[in-house]
Amino acid sequence: MPPTLASLVHHSALKLTVRAGEDRLDAPVRWAHASELADPVPYMEGGELLLITALKLDAEDREAMRRYVRRLAGAGVVGLGFAVGVHYEDIPDALVDAAREEGLPLLEVPRRTPFLAISKAVSAAIAADQYRAVT
Repeated sequence: MPPTLASLVHHSALKLTVRAGEDRLDAPVRWAHASELADPVPYMEGGELLLITALKLDAEDREAMRRYVRRLAGAGVVGLGFAVGVHYEDIPDALVDAAREEGLPLLEVPRRTPFLAISKAVSAAIAADQYRAVT
């Protein structure tokens, strides 16, 4: 079985916290991708956990966050991981509210958890799933 958002949340080393979309954590994750583009949608295939610090976003602008989250969900992104303590000390309410409205799972990524650790966890789970399929 491919990794899910729930399996990543329960991964003890990652220390992820669910801030929105609790009812959609069973979504399979095809890949984890970090992007600081204001519009990463052209580079998404669907099934990704998108990891951001919101370096290029005004994550406190409610309407901008509604548009951003709506586009991500429309592109098939299954979850959004937001690193706190980098550009924002906490996930801005505008982003949390937009994710809740759209039903997009929003995961808080603590500063001590590098995006690479999340990508490795997803990659390892995908590899294990593929290994099980051929054995």
